[in-house]
Amino acid sequence: MLPRQIFDLFKYSIAGVLPVIELQIRTKLPENCALGVIKAMQNVITKVEGLTDVGESIKGLFQIKGRDISRSLSELPETCDSIVLSKDEAKILIKEHTCMVALPILQSGCILKNVDVSDSTLIWDLICDDEAFKTLMSKLEDYGVEFDILYKGKPSKTGTTYREEEILRFALERGYFDFPKKIRLEEIADHFGIASSTLSEILRRGMKKVLERHFKEGSE
Repeated sequence: MLPRQIFDLFKYSIAGVLPVIELQIRTKLPENCALGVIKAMQNVITKVEGLTDVGESIKGLFQIKGRDISRSLSELPETCDSIVLSKDEAKILIKEHTCMVALPILQSGCILKNVDVSDSTLIWDLICDDEAFKTLMSKLEDYGVEFDILYKGKPSKTGTTYREEEILRFALERGYFDFPKKIRLEEIADHFGIASSTLSEILRRGMKKVLERHFKEGSE
């Protein structure tokens, strides 16, 4: 989506014409999907920096951090290029990749916030208006993509995504924040089917947003 389109989306939302929708959907992970290869890397934290469609293929930029970056990069498919920034950080460019799940999402006009891999599924965090949402539903059906809507509603007051809130709530209810802990980080990661490093990053990111919102409200 172009900057002008993003501006128009929020301009009309403020005017009450096009409400902003926070959306999270779950899809299956296609075989040999570059997104899955990158996001499923062991012992690294990944972050989507950009994802766009080019005709019938996609291009994307990811940031990865971890202790064994060189080993992780050696496992990349030919559709990916990488540049090492330091011994524990690198960026990965998906040059051209056909993903029949990512394409309809990107072509619908939705704004991609993040994508997480959990077991054999992809969880997409999106921002859209009503028109883009309807377009997305139509395109997913046209492409034959099976999907579940996990959340559709107003953006969270805390700024946390549905996925972050889901994991934070589970960790809280299972006693992760108790002393002593009643559940280990690795056990929570196994429950959600993600790497411990990825779970740690999601928890840190979610807690930061909750704390920022808490102190902001306290100062108002």
